[in-house]
Amino acid sequence: MMFSSSDAERSKPSVLPATRRRRDRGTSPASAAVALLSWTFPRIGPLKFTEVLALLGAPRALSSARTFQRVMNCYGPFLLGTLLAGLVAMFTLGSGDNSITSEKGLYSSPELTTVITLVRTFTYVMVVASITHFFRVASGATVQRALNWSYVLMLFPGFLQMFRMYSGIYFDLPYFERPGLGPFSGVFDAGYVRLMGFEFEPLGYATSLMVGCFLRVYARGTVPWMGMLVLGHTFSAGAFIALLIALALGFPDRFRRLLVPMYLAAFIALCVTVWTHLDELLETFLLVTSISERVNALGACINMWMDYPFGVGAGLYGYFFNLYDRANLPALQLDFYPNNDPAMFLATGGVLYLLAYLWIFYRVIAAARSRWLRIALVALLVQSISSYMLFNPAAVVVMALALSGRVLTHPARRRAKRLTIQRSPTSHSPTADALLLTKGETPS
Repeated sequence: MMFSSSDAERSKPSVLPATRRRRDRGTSPASAAVALLSWTFPRIGPLKFTEVLALLGAPRALSSARTFQRVMNCYGPFLLGTLLAGLVAMFTLGSGDNSITSEKGLYSSPELTTVITLVRTFTYVMVVASITHFFRVASGATVQRALNWSYVLMLFPGFLQMFRMYSGIYFDLPYFERPGLGPFSGVFDAGYVRLMGFEFEPLGYATSLMVGCFLRVYARGTVPWMGMLVLGHTFSAGAFIALLIALALGFPDRFRRLLVPMYLAAFIALCVTVWTHLDELLETFLLVTSISERVNALGACINMWMDYPFGVGAGLYGYFFNLYDRANLPALQLDFYPNNDPAMFLATGGVLYLLAYLWIFYRVIAAARSRWLRIALVALLVQSISSYMLFNPAAVVVMALALSGRVLTHPARRRAKRLTIQRSPTSHSPTADALLLTKGETPS
């Protein structure tokens, strides 16, 4: 008598589906948050709608000892560094550029900027915990659907803008547009047309697309041609460079534990080079705005840290930047970032804050059980030197996936792994049957 694995599954006790339903209970908000993290909705106070949606699962996540331990082992030092940077801000308030403010009401003063930065950071960690718990307890099919929807929704703004670019047809989407950024709302004009998301600038959208492409390979085992097409239209040199470096360094397992130390060494070398040749570099790249802005910001961060070894305080980089601007590129508002995550944390919280930030990547790269997740994390780490990346929604998803320890089986592999089971003629028990890995051959 021969029967397939599907027959075996039907013969299993009915408690298994009930177990799956019980494990999936309460994951719907987190599942929707994963799918919608690439999408822009109106904010709810200082938080994105998708963050609020993900926070609905935070109580369940924080009540899980395993989830809480995994997240705190990774983000605990960073939370401590954030608190210390908040304390430092109490002593540096009033030392920055008193004339600078922000059009955003929640960032209208240095005090409010520090408070909102603390709130946003702790909320971010809770969102990571909620999504991590979802990836831990949800069924593979539920996780697969969430990632599939996330990929589709991530591409939608890009295809919409591409249609506008090539057709010349303009149309307005209420609540989703950022007017005044180019020939079409949502398309960035940098002398040539570049795609951006409904909320992100081209580089931020490129970061999401880059991670989304790696997640597509991780979840489906297929080449993300559509994602690569949209990514190409962002013209983000940083994303392409990060992608190539990540493939070179993240693919081999032997570099796994050395990636973050290598990055730290490269960052120190970059800081020394920029600090000693700042004026020369600014003069060399005077006409290349994207490079001169980043070199100027990195030089400002280094000089801030040298004047304030414990940092200038959480969220106050924009408040101090004009005092260190060497290229006449002034900050116009408090919520201003240097497009360099490690430099920003060095400037706002000192060396300990920088090391706590790098510890996050060390832990998630070590925890990633998939090569493609590791490559995505390395790409984020590399791009963080030219982008404000840590709070990118796509980064939240890939870090939570790594911390969860989830491994997805691709649909093609699931089909390849189906076993044909044949009962031996002399056998009286199914446990004595031979499991044949060949196509229906009988046991000898």
